Amino acid sequence: MNNIALYLGVLEVVLGLIYGILLSFFVFWLMKKLFLDKMEVRYDNLAFGVLMSFVLFSVGKMVNSALQPAVDFTNRLMNMGLQMEEVLGRASYTITGFFLISTLVSGLIVGISFVLFNWLTQGLNEFEEIKNKNVAVALISGTIILVITQFVAGGMEMIFEAFIPYPQTPRLF
Repeated sequence: MNNIALYLGVLEVVLGLIYGILLSFFVFWLMKKLFLDKMEVRYDNLAFGVLMSFVLFSVGKMVNSALQPAVDFTNRLMNMGLQMEEVLGRASYTITGFFLISTLVSGLIVGISFVLFNWLTQGLNEFEEIKNKNVAVALISGTIILVITQFVAGGMEMIFEAFIPYPQTPRLF
């Protein structure tokens, strides 16, 4: 049995659960503060539910872009012959940084998406429309969020991969 693969698999599951639960809770709390409390939107508002689903999916996609580089980073540290305590210490700081950065980028994407939709539909108050249960506005807003997320997620994964200490490959020419 490959112990390193087992450890990395368990690490990926644990990180996914921890960050998935924490991030879902945080996003729901933030959306609740913005919509349910501030704008007096009710839980039975389908438009709010649709928009919330898109936002949660988008944030999940962005944070998922940090998951594989985090596991690769830990794998690289384990293969460098470091003590397990040092691997865990160095990896925990880097992994937390990856997830925090991806969470902040997710927030930026959601904000930029709302600004873009607002610019495209001048004269339409999206938040008021969502409050009035306009599902079409929620679907279009959510789709803009997902499209931007799709374009950014791959680049974010490459940025995180750049921090992994891979050995230098020899140049042939």
